[in-house]
Amino acid sequence: MSAPVIAHTTDLSGRDGAAFLHACALAAAGQARLVTVHGNAPMGEADRLPDAAPVAARWNQARGGAGVALQIDHQRRCHECCDDVTDTLLDALRQISPGLVVTGMQPRRGLAALLHSSVSEALARNVEVPTLVVPNQGVGFVNEQTGEISLRRVLIPAGDVTTASVGLAAARALCDLSATTDAELVVLHVGEHDLGLPAELGPSVRVLRRRGRLEDAIAEVAREEGACVIVMPTHGHDGLRDSLLGSHTEHVVRGATCPVLVVPLGVRGEG
Repeated sequence: MSAPVIAHTTDLSGRDGAAFLHACALAAAGQARLVTVHGNAPMGEADRLPDAAPVAARWNQARGGAGVALQIDHQRRCHECCDDVTDTLLDALRQISPGLVVTGMQPRRGLAALLHSSVSEALARNVEVPTLVVPNQGVGFVNEQTGEISLRRVLIPAGDVTTASVGLAAARALCDLSATTDAELVVLHVGEHDLGLPAELGPSVRVLRRRGRLEDAIAEVAREEGACVIVMPTHGHDGLRDSLLGSHTEHVVRGATCPVLVVPLGVRGEG
C-alpha cells in the first residue's frame, strides 16, 4: 500500500508558517508523503519553498532522542499553468492527488471578507478531499517546538444525520492520521429539532445542542470547549447568496482562531 499524500500550499508570504508546521507534523505522524506547492512561479523557485528537513531536525533535537526519530518525506514544487493562482493550484493538486490539503489563511471579517474570497476558501470549495485551513494567527494543535500533536477535543457542527456522520468519519480519520487515540469528539447541533442520531456513537462522542445564529454558536462553543479543530462538512456554495456572501463554512473559517477541517459532503476523511 502506498503512503498517504498530504499537499501543502504556500504563497511564500512568510505568514503561513503555522500551516506548514501542521502539514509537517501530520506527515510525520501518519508516515505520509508531503508535497508543498506554490502557484505561478518558475520551477527554479522551488528552493525558496519551506523545507521540512530542518523542521524535523529541530523537533528531534527538542525531543532529546526520545522515541523514534521523526522523518518527513517532503517534495517541493512550483507549478505554472493558468493566469489565476487558484486555478494553477487546483491543477497542481489534481496532479498530486492528495488525501488531505493543508493551507494557511489570514482571518478576515467585515467588508474585506465580503469583497475578496481567499485562495484558501476557493481551494477548499473546489477540491474533492478534506482541506485543513490553519489560521496564520491563532492557536493550532501542533507544538511548534516539538512537533507534538494535541487533538484533545474536536468540534463537529452538524445540521442533520448525514453531516454528523461525515463529520465524525472525517474527525476519526484525522485522529488516525495524527496517531491520536484520546480525542473527544463533540457533535454540535444548532436548532430546535433533535438530530436523530443513533443512541450509541461511541465512548468518545458527546452531543451538544444550542440555539441562535449558526456561526455565533459554533464560535462560542469552540471557545467554551477549547476545541483544537473544527470539522465542517459542507456543500460548498449553495445558491446566489452563498456566492455573494459566503457559505456558513466560509464564515466559520474566516473567524476561527483554531484550524478548521473543511470536508466536502460525500467525502469521508483521509483516503
